[in-house]
Amino acid sequence: MAKKNQPAKPTKAPKEKREKSGGRIDFPKIGNKDEKIYPFDSVMPPEFDFKTHKTLKKKDFTADHLYFSHRAAEARFKAEQFDAQAEEAKKLGSAKDRGKAKRLIKLTEKMAELKEQLAGQGIDVEKLLADSAKEE
Repeated sequence: MAKKNQPAKPTKAPKEKREKSGGRIDFPKIGNKDEKIYPFDSVMPPEFDFKTHKTLKKKDFTADHLYFSHRAAEARFKAEQFDAQAEEAKKLGSAKDRGKAKRLIKLTEKMAELKEQLAGQGIDVEKLLADSAKEE
């Protein structure tokens, strides 16, 4: 309760709820007129991608065993991602070193692209690089 001489505190606007999907979208559950695809009667619905679609729920499948098989496939997908991250961390070391390596890869790709563009214009890139190395 505010005192007589002090103004009341302004109320805060309610915060918007954020989705925890990581930017993933719902998988479309509507087929065409000839084909009924929902609820799904296979482990992996056609064109489903774990990276872009939210996780399917038990009610999205016609049978429990299909749902559990789908979840097992999702777990294998995530395990493969973790294995790749572990292998990358093993090769590159600390987070700082991984950042530098990723930057180097991007720069190398960009340099290859620039070489192609210059070669397309008739410029001898190797000679240009050799001349710049001699000057240093």
